[in-house]
Amino acid sequence: ATYLACKKLGIDAAFSNVLQEKNGIFTGKVGGDMMFGLSNGDMLQRLQNILGIGREDTLVVGDGANDLSMFEFADTRVAFCAKPILKESATHIVDTKDLREILKISI
Repeated sequence: ATYLACKKLGIDAAFSNVLQEKNGIFTGKVGGDMMFGLSNGDMLQRLQNILGIGREDTLVVGDGANDLSMFEFADTRVAFCAKPILKESATHIVDTKDLREILKISI
């Protein structure tokens, strides 16, 4: 679904888990590079290197403790409908389920 959404929205890159399937049926298993505790931070650093940008030009959005590693590498950190542990590290908190609120932060 991530890659289909990227194509429709004109997004250049995406990092996500992958739903595994066998014979066209989802197995209930998940794979991919984003499954581990430090995965988000690692992927963010890779993307920053590809784009040649630093933490001052990076905005991240997360909702749980698994996003803490990503928060380490961005100056603008948005906790979106997040668990308390992530809110502690955020520069901005959005508690309404409206992604448009993030646009106000990014401008």
